[in-house]
Amino acid sequence: MTNRSVSWTDPNEVARLLNQVSGAGVARGGFSAARPAKTKVQVPATAPEIKQRLTPAPIAIRPSVPPARAVPKLVQTSDNPSDRLDALIAWALDNFVSTGAFVADDNGLTLAAHGISEAHVALVGPLFSALVGIRSIPGIDGTAGALWLGANMMSWVESRMERGSFCLGILGPEPLPNRSLEQLREALDQTMTGF
Repeated sequence: MTNRSVSWTDPNEVARLLNQVSGAGVARGGFSAARPAKTKVQVPATAPEIKQRLTPAPIAIRPSVPPARAVPKLVQTSDNPSDRLDALIAWALDNFVSTGAFVADDNGLTLAAHGISEAHVALVGPLFSALVGIRSIPGIDGTAGALWLGANMMSWVESRMERGSFCLGILGPEPLPNRSLEQLREALDQTMTGF
């Protein structure tokens, strides 16, 4: 045990640390004895002048989420499943801030993908399988969400049909807001109906 108390401080060590962080000229042997220069204080002459000095300048606040723009509804013009999936992926990439998108089934099979790496495609299957377990936890909605994957955020929605469940995932710099997830789910429902 040392002979110092817990609250004991070494003035030389404090001076050294202050010197490091401030770059000020604190003397090596302890605190500097230099006195601050005397400054002349001007007192405002009138109350409005005092109020002006005390009123903070307005700060421009930029919202972190840009204002929502109208997203057109997906229009499916083909009965061909491949064409429908391609149209869904193209619509999602055109209307949401994203770098890639995919559609997978409840077995983890990737049905369509664009702009995502093979590593992301390989992750879709296990991830979708894990969502089945998440849905079994009371109070947790595993049918939509977001997850960091490296430097990207993957937002997803799930649609349950009579032939199984399907997942639409979007990779982008930020998670998608709830309204965007609702729009993605509507488009996924429309695409997978009758699949």
